[in-house]
Amino acid sequence: MSRKSLYSLFAALVVLAMVLSGCGGTPEATVAPTAEVPAVEEPAEARPLWTPELKQAFAAAIDREVIVDRVFEGRNTPAYHMVPAGYPYATEPFLDKYGTRDLEMAKALLTDAGYTEANPFVVDLWYPPEHYGTTTADVMQVIKEQLEETGLMQVNLQSQNWAEYVNAFVEGEAYPVFMLGWFPDFVDPDTWLTPFSSCIQSPDNGVNYCDEKMDELLLKAAASSDPAVREATYAEIGVYYAEQVPTLPLFFEPEFITYRDGVEGVTIGAPFEFNYNVLSFGAGASPASGNTDTIIIGTTDEVNSLDPQDAYATHDWEILKNTGLTLLQYTPGTADLVLGAAAAFPEVSDDGKTFTFTLRDDLRFADGTPVTSADYVRMWDRFANEGQVSGLIQIYVESVEAPDDLTVVYHLKDSFGFFDALTATAPFVPAHPDTFPTDSIVAFPDKIDGTGPYRMVSLTSGQQMVLAANPEYSGEPAIIPNVIIRYFADPTTMSNAVEKGEIDVAWRTLGPVEATRLQDVAGLNVVKIDAPTLRYLVFNMNYMVGGE
Repeated sequence: MSRKSLYSLFAALVVLAMVLSGCGGTPEATVAPTAEVPAVEEPAEARPLWTPELKQAFAAAIDREVIVDRVFEGRNTPAYHMVPAGYPYATEPFLDKYGTRDLEMAKALLTDAGYTEANPFVVDLWYPPEHYGTTTADVMQVIKEQLEETGLMQVNLQSQNWAEYVNAFVEGEAYPVFMLGWFPDFVDPDTWLTPFSSCIQSPDNGVNYCDEKMDELLLKAAASSDPAVREATYAEIGVYYAEQVPTLPLFFEPEFITYRDGVEGVTIGAPFEFNYNVLSFGAGASPASGNTDTIIIGTTDEVNSLDPQDAYATHDWEILKNTGLTLLQYTPGTADLVLGAAAAFPEVSDDGKTFTFTLRDDLRFADGTPVTSADYVRMWDRFANEGQVSGLIQIYVESVEAPDDLTVVYHLKDSFGFFDALTATAPFVPAHPDTFPTDSIVAFPDKIDGTGPYRMVSLTSGQQMVLAANPEYSGEPAIIPNVIIRYFADPTTMSNAVEKGEIDVAWRTLGPVEATRLQDVAGLNVVKIDAPTLRYLVFNMNYMVGGE
């Protein structure tokens, strides 16, 4: 029986005794004094786990230099901000505030929060064991040791396979703190900050952070065309970010791609795009399939969603951009924007808030269905389904209209100089209405009859995907008509497969350990990609503690 029930029973007996004494005794009888019934404490209301001080304690306790040296032997680069050093307006606010490490600051913050050696801060720290390479578990172990070195934290490492991991953090309540990786959506500092710290976009990435001051700063920096204003504002954002710690940057890691001799056309640029349609087999090549009409690409990624208005994972975008055509696109291997589905670069209003695109008149889905501007309005309407990527577009776009069949007009919430680059992202791939209805998300379609150089003809979950050349594609046809994507459980298995000639290309995520080993294998080419991956910790602001 609960304590509350015992108190209630005791109080009821006292009342009963008083009633009986009044009914059956003599008028002169009195009731003996009773003990005061203790007040029942109500359970505390549920509250968010994370305070700025707790997140700051994490930031002060972690030593990125040690992580990079111990786990990667110096191959990676410590990250003291979400924005990479090579980007405009990049600063290092976490280094300025916490140094390379400030253990005493971490201890003081935890002590002020009421934690002691006898009553430490206890938290589960989650990570995907193989998705980011074979070194992830080692990274997490070092982080655990560094946090527990405060003497005031107890960290329990937890892991889960990638597909379930993504679903859990998108739901928003499962993990208190967890590890993720990030590649830019487009080439601008905004893409390294707004996805994690804006009220609209951060839920898509499991952060669920919302702060009025941060939103105002992000909008000011993104909307300004004055470099001096942008520089000053991004510096202010950096200071505030290091204070609020929506996420905690750890390190930048290079990506590698490995391919067998005879494979040509492998080129990946800053936007982190891998175009299959420019791949070819040279003279003397020995394709893994045994036929030069088919190339086999290996990956440790998994399909999370293939709905253009929902997908927000690197591999999913890769598939969508090989089976679909964005308004603008990049020359393979570069950050140079060229025409895609648009017949011309957009007309921009004087205030920078209206972008008008004219579509090519030969656009068709792979089944021959014509593409019109109505498909782009429908694409905008589909974001109302709250797919994982919806915030990326809704934060910038106010409305979309189609004055005629070949004209699409985007009305923006403010002037954003990078909007043309945003239209080169996967959410701007029109979705076939027969496969992707307006009122719902279809994460795992049986086929994709898109507008790109390939169409998806089959997907066997966890095993392989098959792409075939799109006969209705309006651009240069794919050199190799068939692509098979094989899914591997871990980088070691994938690296063994490319070494044995079972696949032609090993890509995402091979990791620095396997890439280094394969550099010495005859018949293989290992290329470091000049587009580093950010690894960071997410503090889930929706995670609640207390209550019943």
